[in-house]
Amino acid sequence: PKVDTYEVTATMYYAVAGQCDESPLITADGSKINPYKASEQKMIAMSRDMIARWGGEFHYGDLVKIEGAGHKDGVYRVSDTMNKRFKNRIDFLETAGTKQYKFNNVKISKWKTQTHQENLLANL
Repeated sequence: PKVDTYEVTATMYYAVAGQCDESPLITADGSKINPYKASEQKMIAMSRDMIARWGGEFHYGDLVKIEGAGHKDGVYRVSDTMNKRFKNRIDFLETAGTKQYKFNNVKISKWKTQTHQENLLANL
């Protein structure tokens, strides 16, 4: 059954080999990360259970609206996949040195309006 809004745990990650794979500056969807401006790129990684390739609702490139994550609320692009041990979770891509944080009961939903999507992508 398709769900419009999901409740997840939101954490963060840095684009470094210890938290990613052997090519930490390339996301699962092929996006390139600027390590000095990672936080500004508005990208998230999602747990596999939420990604279409593994039976979830979301695809790489989808824009999602995030609410309940304090200063991180907004619209982000699904660009990466988390380690398979995580479930029902998202990770915000951050520039190294950003103070670690965690938010529980975060709501995410697909961002549907094409004109908004085009405008947001034009500004990335």
